[in-house]
Amino acid sequence: MSVEMAILIWLAIGVGIAGGVFIVARTAVQMATVAYKVMEKQMDTRTATRQTGLLSLAILAALAATAVIAGYAILVLFASLLESGLSSN
Repeated sequence: MSVEMAILIWLAIGVGIAGGVFIVARTAVQMATVAYKVMEKQMDTRTATRQTGLLSLAILAALAATAVIAGYAILVLFASLLESGLSSN
């Protein structure tokens, strides 16, 4: 693998992790907005429950995707360390 390809892969991994973190943060802000609307009596509880459930699923999906991307990055990092012989016994 060339150096350019390795840099491109690490860039894609970084973008994936940053995107996952952004989605989690944005979804948390939307959940807070739903809670505020319920407190201010701008939204009924049935709609708020449905929206909160969907937003919770979105957070779980984003966390799972981010964990898979980060796990792949850790696996690649350790594999490259083992391959280069830096972990000598």
